[in-house]
Amino acid sequence: MVKIILSFFIALTMGCSVINNTDKIQQLFEFNSIHIDSNGSYSGYISFNETTEYCKTFVLKKSEVVDFFKQSRAVTSREYAHDLMASNCYASGGFILSTGIAGTWKIDRARRGMINFDNGDDTKYYYCSECKSTLFYESCDIECVHGQ
Repeated sequence: MVKIILSFFIALTMGCSVINNTDKIQQLFEFNSIHIDSNGSYSGYISFNETTEYCKTFVLKKSEVVDFFKQSRAVTSREYAHDLMASNCYASGGFILSTGIAGTWKIDRARRGMINFDNGDDTKYYYCSECKSTLFYESCDIECVHGQ
């Protein structure tokens, strides 16, 4: 009987830990303020057919930036840099979270995003398959994107 009660207590405690982690993730995107420093920018780091002129059409609103991070999922730096399609077209800016932590963000047209914290925390990487704005590329392979 003691083993059953102990097992129940452990399971209950672990369930609470998951809830607390979920709350922390949601708190991460409680922006107190957000600003856009760069919209329609071109990086030139990726060897796609995108041009500076083409990237000028990738213009995000503040609400789209917030929605991006709320709808995205965390990815590893490996996924971000090697496994996901990338784009030269991006928007970037800064933020202050409701916790007071500040930092910078960047989102590219291929639905990848990153957050850098001013307090020295590790960079966080994201991918938003749920983002439906026509500004983003469709979730498809490179031939789809560049066969426009």
